[in-house]
Amino acid sequence: MIYRFTYLSGGLHVAAYAAFPPELQLSPEEWLLFLTEYFGDSELTVEHVACVLPSTVQSNPTAKSNYPVLVYCRGGIGKVGRVRVDWLAEFASFGRIVIAPCYRGGESGVGYDRFGGADLEDSRIAMQIAQAIPQADSKQIAVLGFSRGSINGTDAAISEKATHLVLWGGLSDLGQTYEERIDLRKMLKRVMEGSVYKIPEKYQERSPIYMAKDIECPVLVMHGTQDVQVKYEHAARMYAELQRLGKPGELFTLEDLGHHMPQKVRMKVLGDMFEWLDNNS
Repeated sequence: MIYRFTYLSGGLHVAAYAAFPPELQLSPEEWLLFLTEYFGDSELTVEHVACVLPSTVQSNPTAKSNYPVLVYCRGGIGKVGRVRVDWLAEFASFGRIVIAPCYRGGESGVGYDRFGGADLEDSRIAMQIAQAIPQADSKQIAVLGFSRGSINGTDAAISEKATHLVLWGGLSDLGQTYEERIDLRKMLKRVMEGSVYKIPEKYQERSPIYMAKDIECPVLVMHGTQDVQVKYEHAARMYAELQRLGKPGELFTLEDLGHHMPQKVRMKVLGDMFEWLDNNS
């Protein structure tokens, strides 16, 4: 089952999604009761939006006492790069509970997405929710940051002490993104309140490569060599920095793949990712 729900973040009712493996039966009433008790807020909502397809990994999965959790930090900004429900179903089909914050300023309909500003609180709270779920395995709370979500994901992994961090097609240096993506400069100047030339330190504060020194969990960097939205160099530099700092990590180079990929190929990449998570638990 996949639910769209609201939670409390910085006084705002921020939207998110929760996806559960096919064999984990959790009603919307049960999920809402958990959220209401956790936040002490009676105005939160839960809406059923989809069903998770039968597992493509295990033909007859049996329910377990607890499950690994994946907190998925999406890319884009505002309504661009909305959380994809089909991706959540794919993640959950690998036997994971999935929590995916929408961030303020987009689907949430409240606040403003600042590309790693106040919206960082949304992904941090999502991590706290993930850790508090009764069915969650506290030893396997991973964060996946996709594209721009590498900013929110890295910050959440550090501040909320994730057990694993995956950066998939993620930008590592926001200043580099400013240089490369001329089409994003106007937006970046607006949300950052200046260009990288005017306030380089603010761009560094929101760059995973400069956060790397504070990462305490194993990191998997996955990136396509043909990615034109976030160049492969972001992954190479991030991995090199992790190595320089002596941080545990691995680089999956996705040869001839771009920022997005066909579903069949994506499922193979996800299989390798979840195998890495299992092997590094």
